[in-house]
Amino acid sequence: MPDIHLLIIVHGMWGNPAHVAELARIVEETHATNDGVSLHVHTAQSIRDESTYDGIDWCGERAAKEVSV
Repeated sequence: MPDIHLLIIVHGMWGNPAHVAELARIVEETHATNDGVSLHVHTAQSIRDESTYDGIDWCGERAAKEVSV
């Protein structure tokens, strides 16, 4: 089984996934496979705009549900 690392990118308050799209693209482009270890980059889609005020616990729950599907 290959080694796979997961990087979850979450933007700041009142943000949306488009604000970190370029970051995700650059990370994927430069670190996709390194020394036999694959990197999967996931940009959280369920945390955006007003929902960023829900608190870190609820935002974390939503992000975790995205990757557990």
